[in-house]
Amino acid sequence: MTKLINHNERLTNELALLKNSPQRKLINGQRLVRGNSTGKKHPNANNNNINNERVTALQSALMDKERIEVELQKKVEESKQREASLENELSNMWTVMEKLKKSQGTRRADLEDG
Repeated sequence: MTKLINHNERLTNELALLKNSPQRKLINGQRLVRGNSTGKKHPNANNNNINNERVTALQSALMDKERIEVELQKKVEESKQREASLENELSNMWTVMEKLKKSQGTRRADLEDG
């Protein structure tokens, strides 16, 4: 957990540095790091792209997880409602059984008396 927190802080710091960097430009809505004054690529450009791809993939996975969690929560609620319905039905069956036993008991008593 600490490792992830440290990594997150490092990525946040790198992002802050990139945002404040005068060597960035906007092309087609995407930020790209411009090469330094000697014409060489910025050494962290590839790492930043990899990190950005990783962040995008993690965000996508998180959204999928949340969607699945909502679906499962709905299923749990439906199951609880179904369980309550079945318990109510079972209770009604027991009530009917008790009424049948009582009615059969009175019939037997009438037959024995009569």
